[in-house]
Amino acid sequence: MKRSLLIATAIFTASITATLAAPKNIILLIGDGMGEAEIAVTRAYAFDGDAGLYVDEMKDRGSVIVKQLMVDDPTKIEFTGESASGGTTLSTGNRTSAGRVAVSAFDGNHYKTILEEVQERGYKTGLVTTSIITDATPASFAAHAQNRYCFVKGAKACSQFADTPIVDQMLDHNVDVMLGGGKNLLPGTAVQGGSVEQKAKGLGYTVVTEREDLIKLAVGTKTFGVFSNGHLPTEWVGPGGKGADFLEVNGNREVIFPKPAACEINPAHAGIPKLEEMSKYAIDNLRVGGHGFFLVIEGASIDKAAHVSNPCGTIGEMLAFDRTVKMAVNYAKELGDTAVIVTADHGQSTQVIYKPETYDGSPIRRDLIPGFYQSLLTRGGHELGVYYGTNNINDQSHTGVNVPVLTYGMDNAEDLTGVIQQTEIYPAMKKFLFN
Repeated sequence: MKRSLLIATAIFTASITATLAAPKNIILLIGDGMGEAEIAVTRAYAFDGDAGLYVDEMKDRGSVIVKQLMVDDPTKIEFTGESASGGTTLSTGNRTSAGRVAVSAFDGNHYKTILEEVQERGYKTGLVTTSIITDATPASFAAHAQNRYCFVKGAKACSQFADTPIVDQMLDHNVDVMLGGGKNLLPGTAVQGGSVEQKAKGLGYTVVTEREDLIKLAVGTKTFGVFSNGHLPTEWVGPGGKGADFLEVNGNREVIFPKPAACEINPAHAGIPKLEEMSKYAIDNLRVGGHGFFLVIEGASIDKAAHVSNPCGTIGEMLAFDRTVKMAVNYAKELGDTAVIVTADHGQSTQVIYKPETYDGSPIRRDLIPGFYQSLLTRGGHELGVYYGTNNINDQSHTGVNVPVLTYGMDNAEDLTGVIQQTEIYPAMKKFLFN
């Protein structure tokens, strides 16, 4: 009898302990367009290919296969991804087609996102990005639309499928902290009338548009922060503000290689909060109250700079993202029961190449280098050739490379090791949080 009573007491105590255990948190960091090549060019420029990036130190890692469904025939697969389809796969575990945000490619039906699921369980939530706040990646967690560009009422993109504007949906979701670009959204018209800014304030948000005001905000404030029109400026630009371009030629169409030059700080970024500053505010805000939290942090312009063949833009944003990853892991160590997951929605077009040369030493003609090229001078004083060749207009295409997934603090980290499908990340997050 005494033994039975002790066993029953132990079971009851374990049950109460599990019930009262602190909820778990996830910090999901998405490097938009962050394939291994974007990491490699950053490592080469900043550290001459040696140790220095924090993401290289993370031990639990896997390789993610990215696919999406075709727009015209979603029974067929495309072997590249983009931000709306990739964001949807991460947020819901479902593949969709390009341009669709958390909806089916077949019928437009809504997929429930992990952000919506954690809110139902009382978790606090946050979205931080260097893009406009309504861009595809953050929208994929807190909105549903068949056209990713239906940002605000009156946008032409909203008429195609009669989508509810994404900014209205995100505000109605009552995400606790939303930070990014999008000052130009504020005077827009909300669905129920009045301006977007008036709607945000009516829902209890403190609207901030300046870095200084964000830094002074009290922890626990419900925050809608937008710090530039459209996307935030990149931290770095190329030499003289220029990116990669066609190589110059002489009268015989022989290539004239430029001298390597260093990246420069972007003056347009002055006064803009850095990604790690916004992320620090979000974590400090969401950790209050002990409800558990789910936070998405996006380094958006790793991708956007690559689209316009600007390797210095990509490198600067990748370094900012890397600093933010390190900060997030340090928070996870302090908080406990917190997983940090680092991945990408799709790959990009950056290539690190050696200086082109011919086997017989003859001059290189322009037609042998059809794409955009830039020679950078690394911090260690070495020449770094960066090339973009997916097209000859300044909008490079995504590529179908695998992207990384790196984790810290997951008790089910083995679910995200080896070569995996992108669809496997969503159930792994749910398993960590809810099991």
